[in-house]
Amino acid sequence: MKKLILGLVMSLVAMTSQAQNCDFSGIEFYVLQQRGNEYYFRTNMHSDECRYYLFTAYDYQLDNLDTLADWSGTTGAVFNAKGKYQIRMTVFDECAECDTMLTIEVDITIFKKLGFSYNVADKNCKYYTFELANREDTCIEYYYNIYKADKFINDLTDKEWDELSDSALYFGYSWADELVMYYSIRSERVKKFEFEDSGRYFVIPMVYNKCTQIDTWAMKKLNVCTAFKTTAVKRIIPTQISVVGYYDMLGRQVDAIEPNKIYIILYSNGERRKVMQIQN
Repeated sequence: MKKLILGLVMSLVAMTSQAQNCDFSGIEFYVLQQRGNEYYFRTNMHSDECRYYLFTAYDYQLDNLDTLADWSGTTGAVFNAKGKYQIRMTVFDECAECDTMLTIEVDITIFKKLGFSYNVADKNCKYYTFELANREDTCIEYYYNIYKADKFINDLTDKEWDELSDSALYFGYSWADELVMYYSIRSERVKKFEFEDSGRYFVIPMVYNKCTQIDTWAMKKLNVCTAFKTTAVKRIIPTQISVVGYYDMLGRQVDAIEPNKIYIILYSNGERRKVMQIQN
């Protein structure tokens, strides 16, 4: 009987020792970025010889569990349907023989398209008017953030800048405070803004539903006053000015203009004008 009691005590001590090693309190798991129905999540944990983790997404509607990719502590998911989801991070400790699960609840309310457009003043290429579509909803608020280029952006070629994806811009940009040109302190659907200098900028328009706490936003790259270079040659303007043709950014003449693409209008007096038809 004494041997049996001693064995039970030793087992209890071993279990207590393992439980003490199962301290997961320092692990963080949080939303890194959200853009409409596209979410990114991050943890501060790094796998070692004892501990590792697994990202999964649970769909309440379909009762379905999917494994998510791990990009050095970051994962992401795009939710293409309205509903409730749970993002899970399961942590395993094989040395202490224990595990735990951290969860983040996601409630998706899909917005329609952002509905963002902008215009440049005819006589001042630094003066912009930004506008978000009016959703006519008392829960909706409208915001803008405007940033100027940092060294990463300025070192890009024109082709690299034109083709730079939103994710590459997000993770490559320095986000230094001194690069902020403007940010909304209150809701404003239309914003008029004059840039101080020419160059590369980008604006982040955002629509926020204060009732559901869901937002959607976009990154729009701008080339302020850099589209064309002018010379000091005096132009002779004919009595009547007509349109010679429409051209794409490669200089090819086109018969029709497609939405959300930049085109050049060539006039009979030699003037050129950059235009873009916005489709919401």
